[in-house]
Amino acid sequence: MSNHHIIQVKVEDELFNGSKDPFLHNEDDFSVEEIIPKILLERKSFLSLTEEGLQKESEGLSFGIDAVDTEDATETSPSDGGEETKENDSSELDQIHDIKMNLSKNINLALNETSLALDLVSLLLSATKPSLAKSTISPHLAKNVPLGSFSSDRLTPEENAPKNDVNVNKIGQGWKYESLSKIKSLFSNKREELQLQGQKEKVYWNQINKVLSNNEILLKMRDPADKSKSIGVKYGYGDSGSSYHDKGIAILRRNPKTGELTFAPVLESNNKLINKTFKYVKVKILSKVDDEYTLTGQSKFEFNFKDDSAGRLITDIEKARFFIFEEDLFFQLTREARTLINYNVSIIADKIIIEVNNEIIEIETISYDETSEDDTDRLYLAANEQSSQNDLKCQLILNYLKIMLCGYFKYNLNLKQKIPTSFTKFKQNNSHPLILRPLIGHFKHEAYVDKLSTLMAEAMEKYKHKLEFEFIVSKYENIKNLTKIETPFIKSIEKPISRFNLIIKNPVNKKCLKVDVDLTTSEIFVNLILHLKIIRYEKVENLNLNEKGTNVLKLTFSDFTEVDQSVDWSIQKFLAE
Repeated sequence: MSNHHIIQVKVEDELFNGSKDPFLHNEDDFSVEEIIPKILLERKSFLSLTEEGLQKESEGLSFGIDAVDTEDATETSPSDGGEETKENDSSELDQIHDIKMNLSKNINLALNETSLALDLVSLLLSATKPSLAKSTISPHLAKNVPLGSFSSDRLTPEENAPKNDVNVNKIGQGWKYESLSKIKSLFSNKREELQLQGQKEKVYWNQINKVLSNNEILLKMRDPADKSKSIGVKYGYGDSGSSYHDKGIAILRRNPKTGELTFAPVLESNNKLINKTFKYVKVKILSKVDDEYTLTGQSKFEFNFKDDSAGRLITDIEKARFFIFEEDLFFQLTREARTLINYNVSIIADKIIIEVNNEIIEIETISYDETSEDDTDRLYLAANEQSSQNDLKCQLILNYLKIMLCGYFKYNLNLKQKIPTSFTKFKQNNSHPLILRPLIGHFKHEAYVDKLSTLMAEAMEKYKHKLEFEFIVSKYENIKNLTKIETPFIKSIEKPISRFNLIIKNPVNKKCLKVDVDLTTSEIFVNLILHLKIIRYEKVENLNLNEKGTNVLKLTFSDFTEVDQSVDWSIQKFLAE
């Protein structure tokens, strides 16, 4: 068995008179970076390393020398003190574990320092070679430090210049001055950017405050263009009871250069920007003159938008609110007109045509162009008395339609505020607006009253030489007594009833005949319903007391001819008695 002896040689510094040999190094002063390559050079390989070999080396107080032959290291004899080795196994293993932990710690420190050095070099290169820096920089540094934020320059002095050359110092001072100038310029530019940004924010929030001061409803939205957070405004009547598909929502888009806001309507169903084409409702009346229909009146566009002194943004909101009401009005009118085709109502393109009482009422939508004059204004310049005689009537019809739409909004809003039940849900889904039908119904009712009055007058004229007549007409009997305090919508949505009372007296036999006709309509307002009731009295006193009367007829008709024939038959029979 071979024995190894370790000899440690130490050279004192005094032997060299204060100057060390550059080729002699003190291994105790080696750093981790220096000692690891030396160990690798001496060991060659760690494949045959065993704990017994490490224990043997630790007994000689040496680590890092040539590897002991593993076969010799494993051979021990009682004469070599094997029993003492076994007693000290635990202490030696602890020492080995401590050395291993220190070695691992030093390796980790070396790796960290190497990584930091590599990051430093990568940042220096990133200013000129960003692609190369991206491949070597650590992910953490690349995430938190932008490339090009740290740079350096290289100074190459002349080959023969001394180390303390004045030119080198001047160049260094120039670099410092240049760096300070760059920093000054950077801060100055950032100050200007912050000032500009502050001005943009001031413009932005001043306009937001102006919109809010106009009692507008603001809400959070996403810009459909880039999905960024923004502020929207409600300009429609969705919260007021409107059932129109466009609820009137717009986004206040911010100009990134100036901070000013622009009004951009958005379709709520798909959250997309839309280009609104403003249209308004116009009413025209064509009267029959010499068997031809001639324009005798038309409504005029009337709305005073706020001027630019209140802000272009406020003007755009007010304008959009006005025209969405006009769109909603024509939508509801078209919805009603589809159910009135059988009552001389037709729809052609963007126009509703109503034929009533020898007149044609046209309700149409016209595109609004603020850069040109209104067509109505141009027509008024050359208008004569005949072409403008129904202007007031057209304007009143238009105002009536708008008021009725507001009443429909109120009706829907009241339904939404009620406790949801199957009945209220049914009414919400099946309620139709009463806007156009009451208008046509009242026009027709006026004509029906005149026609029935004419028929009664002809009947009295026919028998005036034989009978005595008393004729009373109570027009709008059911709503004429409503006071102004009550809501005006009741008069419009209530079915009109006009009563005709005709008392016929026979001067020969003193008998009396009472004819009552109720002229009314149904829920659709445009049809004709006639309730005829005829009672015969033997004496005038019975008529005054309304007793002892005999029912002659009690029928319901939908045609004036049938009423006329029934009344004429009843009078003839009354004369024959």
